[in-house]
This record gives sequence, C-alpha cells and structure tokens, in this order.
Amino acid sequence: MRKTTFWLLTIFCALLPISFGTYVPTSQTKVNGVPVQYADQEFLAKQKFFFEILRHLHQPIAVDEYLPHAKQWIVDQSKYLNFTEANEFMQSFKQGFLQKGVIFTIYNYWYAKQTLQLYRFFQNAIDWDTYYKNVIWARQNTNEGMFLFALTLSVMHRPDLQGIVLPAIYELYPHYFFNADVFQDAANRREQDTEYGFDSKKSYNVARSNYTATFATQFYGEGTLSYFTEDVGLNAYYYYFMMDYAPFLGGDALGLNKDRRGELYLFMYQQLLARYYLERHSNGLGPIQGLTWESPIATGYYPMLRYWNGIPFRARENNFLLRPYDPVKLNGLKAKEERIRQAIDLGYVMTRDGQRMDLRQPEAIDIVGNLVSGSVDSVNVDYYKMIETTSRMILAQGDYYGSASEVWPGPLMHYETSMRDPAFYQFYDRLLSFYWDFKSFLPPYTVGQLKFDGVELQSVVVDKLVTFFEPFDVDISNGLAFNYGDNRSTWNFTVLARRDRLNHKPFSYVMNVSSQSAGKGVVRMYMGPRLFNINQLQYMKKFFVEMDQYVVDLVAGGNEIKRNTRDFFYDIRDRTTYSELYKRTMRAYRGEDQFVLDMSEVHCGWPDRLLLPKGHPEGYPMTFFFIITPHYPPKVPQFSTFNFTYSCGTGSGSKYIDALPFGFPFDREINFSNFPTKNMLFTDVSVFHVNGNQPNESH
Repeated sequence: MRKTTFWLLTIFCALLPISFGTYVPTSQTKVNGVPVQYADQEFLAKQKFFFEILRHLHQPIAVDEYLPHAKQWIVDQSKYLNFTEANEFMQSFKQGFLQKGVIFTIYNYWYAKQTLQLYRFFQNAIDWDTYYKNVIWARQNTNEGMFLFALTLSVMHRPDLQGIVLPAIYELYPHYFFNADVFQDAANRREQDTEYGFDSKKSYNVARSNYTATFATQFYGEGTLSYFTEDVGLNAYYYYFMMDYAPFLGGDALGLNKDRRGELYLFMYQQLLARYYLERHSNGLGPIQGLTWESPIATGYYPMLRYWNGIPFRARENNFLLRPYDPVKLNGLKAKEERIRQAIDLGYVMTRDGQRMDLRQPEAIDIVGNLVSGSVDSVNVDYYKMIETTSRMILAQGDYYGSASEVWPGPLMHYETSMRDPAFYQFYDRLLSFYWDFKSFLPPYTVGQLKFDGVELQSVVVDKLVTFFEPFDVDISNGLAFNYGDNRSTWNFTVLARRDRLNHKPFSYVMNVSSQSAGKGVVRMYMGPRLFNINQLQYMKKFFVEMDQYVVDLVAGGNEIKRNTRDFFYDIRDRTTYSELYKRTMRAYRGEDQFVLDMSEVHCGWPDRLLLPKGHPEGYPMTFFFIITPHYPPKVPQFSTFNFTYSCGTGSGSKYIDALPFGFPFDREINFSNFPTKNMLFTDVSVFHVNGNQPNESH
C-alpha cells in the first residue's frame, strides 16, 4: 500500500531575504517627447546568455565559451547569500537527483523538493558571475525539465534579472503544446528530404498542426472546444501565472503575499471557468459537468502528446472511477476538503500556533485562497494541506512517489498541459465552491457601496463584434534535434508549426457619462451570458468575465469615453518567435540596433485574441456590463514599487488600480432592491463568427 504524502514542510519554509539590489537594465531617452527605455550592454549580455543556454535543452551545450563551467559548480561559500541552502542542494545532488532524460513533473513529492533546492541554489548566488557559472553547470548536469522550471522561477524572482525575456514556453518545450504527429512528420521529412529544415539552407519550413478533436475526447462534444483548450496562448497564460505564484514560494522575501495572493488565486480560477463556460455555451454545450469523488468521470481524455523521449502522455479512459485507483489518498483528500469547508462555515481558521483568525471579513478571502492553494503563505498548511496537488495526482493517476520509472504523468500534472483536459475545469468548478461558500457569508453590497454620487452612465455604443480563425505559426525548432557538426548556426534554420487559431477584429465602444463634479473614477467592463431578466444575475453572475479596468478623469458635465480593445488592461499581444527575438538581441548586442524595453514580450496577461468567445454566424447573444466607481486607492499606489516598462510587478504589492475586491460587484449575493445603480449599465451585444481564415486588419 502506498503511503499518502504531501509536499515536505521544508518546501514551505520561507526563503531568506535576498540582499542584492534590483538592477535597472536601461538607458533612457525621448522620442517625440515620449520616454523610451533601451536595454544596456550588461542587460543584453544576460539576455543573450539565457537564449543560448536554453537552446535545444535535451542536447549538450553547444556554445564553446560555456563549456569550461559545465564540470563544477562554484564551491566558495562566500559566493552565496545563504550557503546552508546552497549546500543542501549540493549534498542532495551528490546523493542522487532526478536523472537527465527522465520525465519531470512538479506534481511529484520528490521532484518538487529537488526543484526547490535547485531554485535556491540559483537564487542564493551572490552575483551574476556565480549565477552564470552555476546555471551552465546545472544545464549540463541536471534534469532538463527540472532545470527549466527552476531557472524560470529564478529569472522571474531574482531582483537583478527583472526585465529579462525568456523564450515563450510553447517554443522552449513545444512537445507540451503540439501533437506528436507534428514532430514525427518533421523528423521523417528531415530523413527523407534534404531540402527540409535544418538540412537545407531554407530559412524556415512550415509543418501543419491540427487539434486533437478527432481523438482526444468524444464524450458530450467536448472535442469541439479543442481550438480553445489547446490554444498555445491560453495554456502559456496559465503556465506563467502558476510560475509567478508557485505554491512553494512565498514569505516576506518574495512578497507574493503583498499581491493579495490568495484572493488573486481564487479570482483567476473563477474568471478562467467563466470564460470557459462562455466558450462552451457558444458551441451549444451545457454547463460544466459536476465532479464528485465517488462517481465516475465520464469524460476521458487522450492527449495525443508525446514527451521528448517518445513516451506518450498518460491518458484517462471514459467513465474513470477514482476510488479503486488510490482509496487511501482519496480518503485523505476528502478529509482535507472537509477541514476547509468547516472553517468557512464556522467563520474562523486555526493557525499553526492555535490562534483563531476571523473569516467573516471581506479581506479574509485572501486567507481562504491561500488555504485552498496550500501555498507557503497559508496560515496553517500543516493542517489544511494542499488539496489541489493531491487532487491532480488522483485525477491524473500518474504519481506513485517511488522510483523515477514509476512516474507517468498525465496532462493535469503539468502547468503547460492542464487546460487541455476537461477534468481540469470539472475539478476547479468543484474547488470554487469554497470561494462561493465564503462569499455567501458576506452581506450584499449596499447602495452606498455600489453607487457613485453624481455620476450616471447614460449610454454605451459598441462596434460590431466579429471573430474568425486565422493561421498562426509557432517556432518548434527547439523540439527537434540539431546536428552542430557542420558549424552551422541553429538560429538560421526554423521549423514552424502552423495552426488555425481564434481571433477577433479589434473593436471600440463609446460611453456617455454625466458627472456633477470633476474627479477620478474607475471603469470596469464585463461580458457574460445574455440576460432576459435582471433576476437571472443571481445565478449568472459567476459566468461574467472582467474584460477591462482603467482609471478615467471625469469632468463636470458630459463625458464621452472611447476605448479600443488594443488598450484593454488585461490583454497582451503575441510574442516574437524564439529565433527572431534572439536575432534582435544579437543586433543590439553588436551595437547595430536598440533593444526597446516596452513590455511587448510580456508574459503576464490574457491573450488578446481570446477576448471574445467564438460566437455564431448568425450572432451569439451576450451581455456587456459597465460600471464606474469612485477611485478607492490601493494600499500601495499602482506602479510605485516596480518599473512597469519591463516588469510584471509580481510581488511588488503595487499591481492594482484600486482597492475594491476582485470581481466587484458580482462577487457577492445581489440585493435587487438596490441593484443596479445609475453608475451601471447592461447592454446587449452579439458575437458574429465569420467562417474561413482571415487576416486581422490590426496586424
């Protein structure tokens, strides 16, 4: 019988403060009076290093200048901020670490512990020289997946690496985003056709990639959503969120708790499921199927993905029954769920030292979110545990805590692939019951909390909403073996996977607002199902997605506010491909061009392309909701503790526009006797889908 275990307490120990200062990697000038920041030579040298060290992760290092450092890590104790933590990694590695070539998953107890040790090994390097040399050694000697995970975390969270851009995860590890047949086809063509790919002088080659709708799941029409659930931008969005707020990182050193971490965690999933629901509804599918631990999971999943070593991702049969798989682990999970549910119902949580913390205040949602996620910032992870981690292990049936050969992960055991599996949405729909249970104990918002004195939102006019599919190319060269023997550069040859993806035509809207006085306000914009009666909102509010949020300066009298989707707060554009971004870096490194730091390669945001659900040719009916509230300043003014030019501000505590709860005003029960108020407006819209591929006029 396998013993049920959880992440070691050592994983949740807070990291010691990092003593090195934040490096500002810029020089500044003005173009037409507008400040523009450029990367300096030191920054470009670091950027170049990361792109080269991550190239072809499953092959030996091919850059000669790095090879002298690949044999030994830095042993000098004075080169580490906390040598005890660095030495813990060194001793563990000598005793036996996960080997190169073995499948890695963060949802394995031993692998997670080792990943944390490797991350701390990087994080405690006292200067760039030490860090640089240790990264080279680790690239050559540690497991590829673990190395990428730990390195990514360090780049995100080391103050002296802020602004560094890593290649998009779907181009670093394309096997997690594209079906096995794409790589099989590319390999076969290279063997048979000397004019293909790296074997020729062609600058790029295109391989057609399809979605897995035909094979992945045929139950209840789930496969019709594959264009959404397998979208590389959507899966990358989730991956980066989970990396920014990795559950075993936290404490005062990284400051993730300053970002209302627990509340953000629950709100992110609530919004993700609301967006998924709209896509389902747009395709004629019903609500998300409920998940219970005693009933079979009707929706099987066959991912059609293969790891680099050729092993397929583990699949799940239709009508999978959980209890026979691991009854001990399942019983433990149910007990932990009940502990959190009881805490919410009782209105307090017990801390590690036996103190009670009140859960009847709105800000306590942050406590609940950390309990549910089991992060290091939980007030008592020893007792409430990590139900999310255990649930994934059970649902994916891929973790046994034994030798490496016994771990065969399914899609739910990787951040990159989780959202492909229908069970992901079913589980998080269950998990969000904690969110709604907590909110049910809070009183409905009063008129005073909802209204904006003297402000009336009189009308909104929205452009026609149109969606379409367009071809999109992703550089999958990093997932193909390359022969460096001919002294040719891997950067001059590119293999692209082409796939149709959902997009929308940019649109604008115009709001007419009457205000009795001048002042600041905050606009929130939501989309949700078409409402035919305001009372439907009590149930349908959980399916509204916040599309945008921004500050406006109102003047006394009439105000016309125009907003375009290209300005939306949460949305980001496509990333530049791995090869092209490296070439851009090198041109700047050689002094031939400037490398602008303008967040164009930002990782933290929702893909602009997926702003709208697919819709129907005849129009998919929806409701847009707008609300203008007074500006309630956050505890720390927005952007005041980080440079938003080149940083996402994770852990800064100054990411947010105002202090209102996430999801306001849909996050509580609604009292329809005072809802809506004059500063709100619902408007009916329709999303029209145009068949066939079309170019986006904004590109």
